[in-house]
Amino acid sequence: MAKFRLPALNSLRVFEAAARHQSIKRACDELHVTHAAVSRHIQKLEQQLKRDLFERHHRKIVLNAAGKILLSALTVSFVHIQRAIAQLSEDQDPQRLVISVDPDFAGLWLVPRLAEFYATVPNIVVEILSERRMDSLDDSRIDCAIQYAEAGLDLENGETLFRSNLFPVCAPASAQVPPLRSPEDFRHRTLLHDRSFDEWQEYLRSYPATADIDVRSGIVFSETGLCLEAAVRGQGVAIGDDFLAALHLSEGRLVKPFESAFPSKNAYYLVVPERAAQHSAVKPFRTWLLQSIDRLRKG
Repeated sequence: MAKFRLPALNSLRVFEAAARHQSIKRACDELHVTHAAVSRHIQKLEQQLKRDLFERHHRKIVLNAAGKILLSALTVSFVHIQRAIAQLSEDQDPQRLVISVDPDFAGLWLVPRLAEFYATVPNIVVEILSERRMDSLDDSRIDCAIQYAEAGLDLENGETLFRSNLFPVCAPASAQVPPLRSPEDFRHRTLLHDRSFDEWQEYLRSYPATADIDVRSGIVFSETGLCLEAAVRGQGVAIGDDFLAALHLSEGRLVKPFESAFPSKNAYYLVVPERAAQHSAVKPFRTWLLQSIDRLRKG
């Protein structure tokens, strides 16, 4: 009897591409196969597992709970396989890509998705330097930087990655007991602040009935990750955003009690100094980064 009873590797590879892109068309483009071939592999895999892996919508597929479990396992497995292949290849010295990254972006967005990057770009070692310095590129070791600064800046050798929309977030139970029916109910909640009171002031300014809420009360955190973690644990309501809070929201640890939002005054930028423009790992990293952000934006 075979030790491992697994579906065909081609079917798993096709599923991984479709699930990562959440698009059959993009999987076709990546794998250079037809739409029919991708659909056939996915259907065969679902038949073997006796369960659906996607929710089908008009011109769109979305991973369901079973699909997420399989994608998570395959991502880790393919990373290990690619690393082993790289170690056995003629070029045994992997390229090193040193990135200076804003700590919030690193912890809440980049690090949770690094396995996806490794799955698409083998034989690259990423070194992350978590720092807020805008002058980090003065360090000649650094190949590129992801920086957080005022929106609309014209940074030398830089481009805007995204500008977030901001809105209140809290744990599911906190939104229900007692229920949050309108922003006025925030007077009965602990407000959680990310470094300053500015974001809560900006949000509540649109609701005159909240004028008596003391936005200078609550708890102030020095890191976005800590602020969101406190919200996840039911310690209050924070101002989150559609990028850094994305995993918490998609996995149900946080919810948006209301749909109202406002644009952040700041944005995230990718900056590549001239000395690293020809670094062979920078271009695939930039491509993966922009594609990942685009998928999240279209989510």
